[in-house]
Amino acid sequence: MTLPVTQSVDVIWWITAVEIPVVASLFWLHWRMRSELLSRVEQQRSRQDTDVTDLRDGLAAFKLDVARNYVSIPYLRDVEKRLTGHLLRIEAKLDTPIIPTQKDQSL
Repeated sequence: MTLPVTQSVDVIWWITAVEIPVVASLFWLHWRMRSELLSRVEQQRSRQDTDVTDLRDGLAAFKLDVARNYVSIPYLRDVEKRLTGHLLRIEAKLDTPIIPTQKDQSL
């Protein structure tokens, strides 16, 4: 009869001395990992928001710089007129018939 009592004492001792601290440690580890993960996610989110804001500001500044410093409307119109003139001259040359010369006839 003493055997079952000592065996139950050993099981209770095992649960008390080993399993409860292990389960408590695992719970604490899980809780700490979760809180660290949530804080890292929040840091990444705030860093991403800052980066997106910086990129938008940089793009807006670049667009403004391009609008101010590169092509003006009068210059663009002048380039368009010159290009149209050149294309019309090329078209006129292509529309005129080619008269064979004496050199071409000898071949």
